[in-house]
Amino acid sequence: MEHCSSFPACGGCSYLNLNMNDYLEKKRLFIQSAFLNQGIHVEPEPVLSVPFGRRRRATFAYKNGQIGFNKAKSSQINNLTACPALLPELSDLLPKLQELVLKLKGSGNISVLKTPFGIDMCLKENKPKLTLEKQELLSAFALQNNLVRLSYGTEPVIQQVQLPFSADSFLQPSVEGEQLLINLVLSHIGTPRKAADLFCGAGTFTKPLLNAGFSVKGYDIAVESLSVIKNNAEKRDLFRVPLTAKELNEYDCIVMDPPRAGAEAQCRELAESQVPDILMISCSPKTAARDVSILRFGGYEIKKIIPVDQFIYTTHIELFILLKKEC
Repeated sequence: MEHCSSFPACGGCSYLNLNMNDYLEKKRLFIQSAFLNQGIHVEPEPVLSVPFGRRRRATFAYKNGQIGFNKAKSSQINNLTACPALLPELSDLLPKLQELVLKLKGSGNISVLKTPFGIDMCLKENKPKLTLEKQELLSAFALQNNLVRLSYGTEPVIQQVQLPFSADSFLQPSVEGEQLLINLVLSHIGTPRKAADLFCGAGTFTKPLLNAGFSVKGYDIAVESLSVIKNNAEKRDLFRVPLTAKELNEYDCIVMDPPRAGAEAQCRELAESQVPDILMISCSPKTAARDVSILRFGGYEIKKIIPVDQFIYTTHIELFILLKKEC
């Protein structure tokens, strides 16, 4: 059980009041309930947890000089001066961000990301207008706090190093959690001759698989992310134009990490395919259960479900699901 002076008003964490056994049981039941709603009984393996205080990215809302996360079940901002769920470098930045938003006035959101080079920050205003005065304010803030980059929307205000993606891009929330998921993929993929990484993002799984000697192609709509894996990627809106069953049959294994909305259209094509193995990573048990239900109609069976708890003490849980074609 961790302590936070903002709990329970802050909407970031929900279960800081529970001991670890009760907390993990709640998450197990949450997973089971999501799948039972689709008529599927599952027994997830023990939860793999990331240590508390290792979050490397966050997006804070700000308005009227207040900055933080929205209060539980509310659009009101719970003002934060520290957050124990974050890496210390990001938590320590919060009082300085509060001073900044008092000067900025207005409203918007600020994304921060701890990169190997330092902190990257992206500010987006609800009514964007980058005046000279505001540009000077942001430049001074970046220099005073040793930020490696500060962007206003998509435009860098100040940049110390070249970074492949912006602070508000999708990345796994912690380095430790990302490595856990990579290890699960590498240890369960077997020996396919050719694999596809769907919703590949910045190549979280594509790059390690390529380094391990697999033939892999990543698919995603985010051009910024695809630039990281270059020749091993193709721009594709998998929601509107999923890979067809015929295209999928070129691969021996599919790795997929869809966003919270899931991959319903793509799973319908997968259900019609003959791909032997699917490795699904999902941040939503509800949409994962729906998608797995579709795949089961196509002859896929769940062989393993491993929860990965990257969002400690929240209602969120990541799932690694191994499915195999049975007929």
